[in-house]
Amino acid sequence: MRNRIAKRNRNLALLVTALVLAATICVAAFKGTGDDPEEVAVHVVESAYEYSDSDEAKNPITIDEVPEKEPLRKVFTIGKGDSIYRILTANGISSQEAYRIINAVKPVFNLAKILPGHELDLIYSPEGEELLEIVYEISYLESLGITFDGEDIKAERKNVERVLSASYNGNLKEINTRINKGDSVYDLLSRLGICDYQIDLAIRASKKVFSLGDIVPEHGLTIWVTQEKPVRLGKLSYEIDSITFMDIVPQDGTFRADIRKLDVETVYERAEGQITSSLYESGIQAGLAPEIVMGLTDIFAWDINFFTDIRPGDSYSLIYEKLFVEGEFKGFGRVVAARFVNQGNDHVAVYYSNGERTRGYYDPTGKPIRKLFLKAPLNYRRISSRFTYHRMHPVFHVDRPHLGVDYAAPSGTPVVALGDGKVIFKGWNGGFGECIKVKHRGDYVTYYGHLSRYARGLRKGKYVEQGQVIGYVGSTGVSTGPHLDFRVRYKGKFINPLRLKPVAGDPLKGEDLASFREISVRRLAMLDDHGLNIAADSSKNKLN
Repeated sequence: MRNRIAKRNRNLALLVTALVLAATICVAAFKGTGDDPEEVAVHVVESAYEYSDSDEAKNPITIDEVPEKEPLRKVFTIGKGDSIYRILTANGISSQEAYRIINAVKPVFNLAKILPGHELDLIYSPEGEELLEIVYEISYLESLGITFDGEDIKAERKNVERVLSASYNGNLKEINTRINKGDSVYDLLSRLGICDYQIDLAIRASKKVFSLGDIVPEHGLTIWVTQEKPVRLGKLSYEIDSITFMDIVPQDGTFRADIRKLDVETVYERAEGQITSSLYESGIQAGLAPEIVMGLTDIFAWDINFFTDIRPGDSYSLIYEKLFVEGEFKGFGRVVAARFVNQGNDHVAVYYSNGERTRGYYDPTGKPIRKLFLKAPLNYRRISSRFTYHRMHPVFHVDRPHLGVDYAAPSGTPVVALGDGKVIFKGWNGGFGECIKVKHRGDYVTYYGHLSRYARGLRKGKYVEQGQVIGYVGSTGVSTGPHLDFRVRYKGKFINPLRLKPVAGDPLKGEDLASFREISVRRLAMLDDHGLNIAADSSKNKLN
């Protein structure tokens, strides 16, 4: 340290000497020309300036403005057989000085006990001439610091914070990645050297806004970690969708998770078409994205069975959102209004949200489109057996009732809950094989039989939502091929699932109904505005 100060003083003395010499030369030059003595003062002052066309460069150069160089840092990972003496002497420290350091530090920590895999930092003056500090990683949560003050050597053991403080101002390394199939946040963070303690806290924090257990392949994940050891998590940002991110940051010894949305510009587009074979093929031919077509089927899934009810000549029109961030297309939003004419029957839906719990699709009078049950619990090829009290059993060849509907579908086809409810049975059920029973409000119970397997995390007592995948088509139990045996029991008696009466929720009322009517008028007008069609200039369709 004293060497560095002495060197700086020598540099200052040389600079002052140079300035005095320059002034002397200017004065001598003046005396030789006989010019006005006032010009001498001007030239002497300007000799401390940099000459440039730039105004900034014309400011006087002072000693304080000379940037100080960063110390040199050498980082070593202790190998098997390494010793602190060997490392020090191999890096310019004399044998005598190395022994002096080891003996001075012994009362605080025995440097003969350094361990393979741990880090050792040697920090030198910027010119590399003087050793300023030694830092050794004792354990994940403790470090040893050795500093030099002249001939004095000071050693101190320091505890390392498990989680970074919010005020941490050290350097962080940024790692950008895309989630691959099979990836977990635990594995990704663990491979970066982040300990289980931090990972557990981060995952717990995420559950309050968006569980890190639900990460999806191809979505972005950015991780910031400390460059020095122990490695600690500085920040994590997960791309929930193209405009929504979850950020996890340290706070008060743990982590905090927040949702961050990009500033989005919404553009409306309109599409229409007529069915020739299927809605999906018609939508794709009309230029619609697959997710918009599927969104349309989801809206009317309670009133129309898109596998059995569709007829050539049926038609549709819809208004949907396109999302842009700084002019860049980021994806599709929701369908905000739709009309579907099925076998001459007109179905109309408008999306409405009051910003709280009331949200969904409603007909023009304010009645919810969503019903207690879907039309079917899966995408099936055909109905292989219907509800009847007299059927020749395909295996036992005897006349037996079949109090359900058999939906033929490939093995592995997802099966969804027909409505919101609670799982009251999951397991083997005799001839039904692997089976699930779900209890719904209104004293309804639905049965799903012959499954090949269950959805991950499904268990007895768990609540499921309408449309949530609960299992997969199979051929377990007494079965002649892959299909779903689906049954509905109402007040203790099995009923025909194909004759379930649609049961709707409560209609909008009061302020919600008045607000919905205003929105509905605008949306329905857009639904009839052919100027919003896909081929039109989308820049004219921005939300006002």
